[in-house]
Amino acid sequence: MATAIDLDSMRRSFYDEVQSLAIAQFESDQYRKILSIPLTTARAQRYVLQKGFWNLNRRDCWAFAQGLAPMDVKALIWDHELDELQGNDARGVEDHYSLQVRQAATIGLTREDFENEKPADETLTCIYAYIHLARDSHWLKSVASCAALEVSNSADWVPEGGMSYRWGKKQEAELGIPFDKQINAKEHAEVDVEHGALINNVVNAHCDTPEKFDLVMEGLKESWALDRAWKGCLANLLLALPDPE
Repeated sequence: MATAIDLDSMRRSFYDEVQSLAIAQFESDQYRKILSIPLTTARAQRYVLQKGFWNLNRRDCWAFAQGLAPMDVKALIWDHELDELQGNDARGVEDHYSLQVRQAATIGLTREDFENEKPADETLTCIYAYIHLARDSHWLKSVASCAALEVSNSADWVPEGGMSYRWGKKQEAELGIPFDKQINAKEHAEVDVEHGALINNVVNAHCDTPEKFDLVMEGLKESWALDRAWKGCLANLLLALPDPE
């Protein structure tokens, strides 16, 4: 009985820390910087084209995590990735990369623009770092490193909304693109609430010692450190373009 009470206490403390860290992402210098940059169409285009490489990289990272994980967690990741790779018939949306490409038409981009884009040096560095973290870690740390970005994009964890929501509202305010017309941002603002719960399922099923909680926390923290670096890189790429007139 005492063990169960201790485990419940560990879980509560763990989830409290996870939420605090997820919220803190948006208080970091890198997040504040990118969300404060005045948008132009050219800056929005650069953002989404470089982010395209990051989106494809997420699929690779989740695949590495799935390969390392036990069978029940493989199934959780399978369900998670169906939305990303196949879309959702019930919601009438295609795979999320295609959804992103389709939304990009609102800022004048085509699929050919995505195909012709080259990753910036900073983008390449960040996506290789993410692959290393997912591929070369203990499975708990690997899964957590992937789930971290779902957590910090979920309104269940971050009450004011994640990056998909905030960037969509920023484009609405500064470029005049209604949020409801931003189909990719709208989709992620909704589904990442569900996706953000994956880490709870993994922790509740598999974390029964302090060491296992520590592995998950390491994965979350290191992934969020890379995420901050990535947002800082993106901010600098946008600032290299002219300010609005």
